[in-house]
Formats: sequence, C-alpha cells, structure tokens
Amino acid sequence: MAGIEREPAEVRIAQAALDAFAAALSVRTVAMRTWPDGIEWMYPVGTWEQPHLEVALMPGGEEVWLRMSTDRSSVAVWTIQQWWEFAGQLPGAAPPHG
Repeated sequence: MAGIEREPAEVRIAQAALDAFAAALSVRTVAMRTWPDGIEWMYPVGTWEQPHLEVALMPGGEEVWLRMSTDRSSVAVWTIQQWWEFAGQLPGAAPPHG
C-alpha cells in the first residue's frame, strides 16, 4: 500500500498461534474474512473463537501483514521474501517462487 506510513508497532505473536497458522497453511486449511476496509485476512480454520494469527497479503504483493486476533491494532509487516522463506519451511510446502 504505497504512500501509507505505519508507525512501528510491537506485535507479540504467540508461538502456539504461529504454529497453528503454519500447520493450517501446510495442509491448506486457511479461512478468509474481509474487513470493512477491504483487506482480506487469512486465519486457521476452526480458530475464530480462540486467539489466532491473522495474515493478509497486501495489494501489489510486496508486503504481508500479520496480527494477533487479540490485538488487531498492532500489525507486523513482512516483505514477500520473508513470507516465502517462512512458508517454504513448512511441511509439504510448494517450491519457493522466485
């Protein structure tokens, strides 16, 4: 999202939430919800009622945003390269793009 400056934020992602998201990605069981601002957030299927990690691919595909459902005001920003490195380490991951 070019032109939008974000204040640096501390985002605490619980290891259990990251593990659950990684497991959901590895078996392709990720659900999506679109927020009123139009951003589509992915999360592990069946975890909506529990604290969970939410991930959004930003328009243009250059950034990935991560947030915990317990604090949606704080967002961690990863480059797409950081995201592919993370996703590439998952069991059954597709070959890296590039």
